[in-house]
Amino acid sequence: MEVLADTGHADFVTTRVRAAIEADPTVAGRLALWARRLVGEALAQAHLVAAERPPLARLVVGAAGASGDQGDIGRMFADLIDAHDQRMTALGL
Repeated sequence: MEVLADTGHADFVTTRVRAAIEADPTVAGRLALWARRLVGEALAQAHLVAAERPPLARLVVGAAGASGDQGDIGRMFADLIDAHDQRMTALGL
């Protein structure tokens, strides 16, 4: 799982985003709106793919021992949203 390893890039970005917001607080609103839109569109597309390709959905959520049904997919998306909220909070958004 080397891909999921923390390489320090998050800290690099967090520092710069917080500095940008401090320098110009109006940046926060635009960044927050963009981030919500980006995640919303990504989740909508992911949901379409999962609905159209049940074997792929089972593969993705099955990694966590789930069956890949709509409930499992919903829980996986809820976890993704929670992680996004934590990143937004860390960024000061």
